[in-house]
Amino acid sequence: MLTSDSAGMFFFRKRTDDDLLERSLRPCGDCDAQVHVFAETCRHCGASLELVAS
Repeated sequence: MLTSDSAGMFFFRKRTDDDLLERSLRPCGDCDAQVHVFAETCRHCGASLELVAS
């Protein structure tokens, strides 16, 4: 029987927030939908996006 301290329980832990994913998205200037930082156009409204380097 597996206990909560056993290695088998490693696979069932709750995932934490993905910081890399959050940093990879930014809001569209027209519709405020979340788009990837390297996107050239918004998937939601089709607006042209400017690549902003920081």
